[in-house]
Amino acid sequence: MMNQKSLDNLRMAKPKKEGYGYRYSLPQSKIDELFTYLAEGMTLKKAADECKVCFETARKYFREGDLKRGIKPLSFRLTIFQDKISEKYNVLLEERRIKMLSTVRKAIDLLSNRIETGDLLAKPNMNHLDKLMRLEVFLLGGVTQKEQETKMLTAEDISGGGNNQEG
Repeated sequence: MMNQKSLDNLRMAKPKKEGYGYRYSLPQSKIDELFTYLAEGMTLKKAADECKVCFETARKYFREGDLKRGIKPLSFRLTIFQDKISEKYNVLLEERRIKMLSTVRKAIDLLSNRIETGDLLAKPNMNHLDKLMRLEVFLLGGVTQKEQETKMLTAEDISGGGNNQEG
């Protein structure tokens, strides 16, 4: 049989703790603060310490969120945030790539003209032109790695017995 005072304590409304939301859940401002620290690259442990939140509570909001209040997991929010940053970064990289491609094409045209006219003062050579053309192909999204021819030699090839000469 349970003690009557224990039953009375269970029926009483819980007093609200300072800094906590309804039924001891974290307020939205704390969750947003935790998200900010995580977005800045802090570890979950360090972010929880900075927010003055228990690590287990921070991990709960990171993994599960609070579905009753409609709060998505912080891991989901971070993924969306990082995707948005990646999209913006890709746009900036594409703009830079186009600018570099224009510069390389101008250099190729200039070097080609000097080679054709035989301008020896500038000392243009085919090696420079080749490098610029490879850079142009790379910027266009072509070959990204050097191709290496790899051929395995058999024991017959090494000894010279692999030659099939008909006579």
